[in-house]
Amino acid sequence: MAQIEQLEPNLYRLTGQLNFSTVTAVLTQFHALTIEDEITIDFSMLERSNSAGLALWMELVSDARRQNRKIFFTGLPDTLLDLAAMSNVKHLLVN
Repeated sequence: MAQIEQLEPNLYRLTGQLNFSTVTAVLTQFHALTIEDEITIDFSMLERSNSAGLALWMELVSDARRQNRKIFFTGLPDTLLDLAAMSNVKHLLVN
């Protein structure tokens, strides 16, 4: 299971395992949150992720851009960074 939790008004943390069976629930949780104009999401507590995590990352960036918000990420696992590089989308995701 994976979840997103609010640590501070503009700081959120992802925990658990991001995969195809958990990513939709995390995105639903995220959409239910009251989001500031500038937010940071910490990925450092993720236990595991696969390409579903990359899809979530891309969706979070896309959502922020559509809503004219700034979004930053910390603690991105090497596996996600590698997937983004192999998929030729890293330049779209890294601030």
